[in-house]
Amino acid sequence: MTDETPDAIPTELSRLFHLAEFADSPEHEVEIEATAAECQALAKRYELLSLEALAARMTVRQNPLGEITVEGRLTAKLTQECVVTLEPVDDVIDAPFDQRYTLNPAEPEDELEIGPEDIEPPEPVTGDSIDLGELVAQYLYLSINPYPRAPDADVEIAEIKTKTQDNGPFAALAQLRDRDRN
Repeated sequence: MTDETPDAIPTELSRLFHLAEFADSPEHEVEIEATAAECQALAKRYELLSLEALAARMTVRQNPLGEITVEGRLTAKLTQECVVTLEPVDDVIDAPFDQRYTLNPAEPEDELEIGPEDIEPPEPVTGDSIDLGELVAQYLYLSINPYPRAPDADVEIAEIKTKTQDNGPFAALAQLRDRDRN
């Protein structure tokens, strides 16, 4: 049995952890390594040039009150497009992550406000499993550099600034102003 429904959207990286496994032990070590097809699908989802590798190692724990904690580390090797030069930029990600879940969700308050110092409330578990693969995919997205830059991007920016200053939309007016001053 899974918590998938006919209307569920399939994820690119799905690894279900069934809650029944807690009957044996309250703590489990889980490793995930994405296949080439899963990497390709995630690269498309996140608009990457390529995702060469993605792996995660995590510990899944359940405490006596029904809260489940997932603590882990993901590693990835990917290629993005430079935001300045559009050249390929290789990146290696090595990032920790943690997520909390609850089997007993509290009644939502009318206006739940979470401040910067507050701990985010745990996610409710729906069904009989947690998709650890989708969790890893989401933390991968949060770890991707939103503005990747090629090593020569600063040189390109300086050249663009120089050209813009000399030939910008007000360059002709600046020349007239300078001519009148002389």
